[in-house]
Amino acid sequence: MAVRGRKSAASMVVANKSNIGVSLRLGAPLHLSDAEISVWNEVVNDQPASSFTPTHSPLLELYCRHIVQARVIADQILAFDGAWMADDEGLKRYDTLLKMSERESRAASSLATRLRITRQAIDQQTVARTIKDQSRGNKPWQRLTHEKEN
Repeated sequence: MAVRGRKSAASMVVANKSNIGVSLRLGAPLHLSDAEISVWNEVVNDQPASSFTPTHSPLLELYCRHIVQARVIADQILAFDGAWMADDEGLKRYDTLLKMSERESRAASSLATRLRITRQAIDQQTVARTIKDQSRGNKPWQRLTHEKEN
């Protein structure tokens, strides 16, 4: 049965759509540098909002630091003058920069794998292929035993 008269303001209020089903993205810690915050935002915004929780913060923070440091070292390597390598000290410095670069890259790669932000972890076809391979039945060592019995 219809209600007679004017509708009240309370009956006309509609739930705010912007707050329904929205999960907030993990914010960067305040103590990060501007460059590290930029990397943080790139990573967090590249994934679905529910991908990162506060438990991911320490690893993500380390990842951002390693990426920024790798970029600083890369700038040093690019700025290195080739003439400096004629001297033993210059050659040692260049070698040290390359070692530092490799160390930062390895650390960042390892953290990216742990955070599951590598393309392999994100690519659905790769994930589906892995699941399909795991569900094939017998394990390789079980297949060998089966073949010996037959």
